[in-house]
Amino acid sequence: MNNREIKGVVNRQRPGVQSVDVGMRLLKALVAIGGRTTLNELASSVSMHPAKVHRYLVSLSNSGFVEQTARGRYDLGPYIRELATHYLSRLDPAAIAAPMIEELWSVSNDGLILCVWGESGTMVIRWMQSRRPISVGIRPGSIFSATMSASGRVFLTYLPTQLTKQTVEAELKQFALESNPLAPRSWDDVDAIVEETRRHGLARVAGHSVEYVSAVAAPIFDYKGDVVLTLALFGFKSEFDVRWDGDNARMVKNTAEAISAKLGYIALSH
Repeated sequence: MNNREIKGVVNRQRPGVQSVDVGMRLLKALVAIGGRTTLNELASSVSMHPAKVHRYLVSLSNSGFVEQTARGRYDLGPYIRELATHYLSRLDPAAIAAPMIEELWSVSNDGLILCVWGESGTMVIRWMQSRRPISVGIRPGSIFSATMSASGRVFLTYLPTQLTKQTVEAELKQFALESNPLAPRSWDDVDAIVEETRRHGLARVAGHSVEYVSAVAAPIFDYKGDVVLTLALFGFKSEFDVRWDGDNARMVKNTAEAISAKLGYIALSH
């Protein structure tokens, strides 16, 4: 073993405070079990005597790391929830998303768009060009339609109506002056878009805003369950797969769900 290897072993075996190490071990075991466990179950999971575990649980309870339920079971305490919330609230969604959307782009030949909802509506904050010869005037700061873009439809579906109502009403007035057959004409049409998007967990468009461009988009949620970003893939309408169960939809949805999980979002099972 050379000096570098010896130094690495020493660093990995640096002595700490044993009681803290044991306490953290118990907390990790409690998380792994899923909480609401008995003293004996917890002791068995860490191969420790119940009496010793109980002493640690008393100290962890006094500090708010653990709490005991009315039925005598143990669960994570209020300070753990406060600590987790504080940490999650400091996360930058776009920064968390960056490596995962770059990985998605690396396996796709199509363009990628990351959007936020701002004062002007659906705004592009990240844009990655398609590897195919397609020219679309998209740049960070570009504003998309709430009803005619895939990203806009995601925000339309998952944001509170009071945040999107003014934008939608302005678009409906504009569409009344135009002849685009794909444009919604009433709130009933908008409600149908929302219902479709919510049913699939995705939005899609095929030549709605730009005649030759199609796209699919998915929501990215934070730890509170609020939609904070949308992720979309786009490409030539003649070649781009917009099937709800197609490869593009699957890749976008999986990546968006992975980013949401990093932001602390826990999807409710049905």
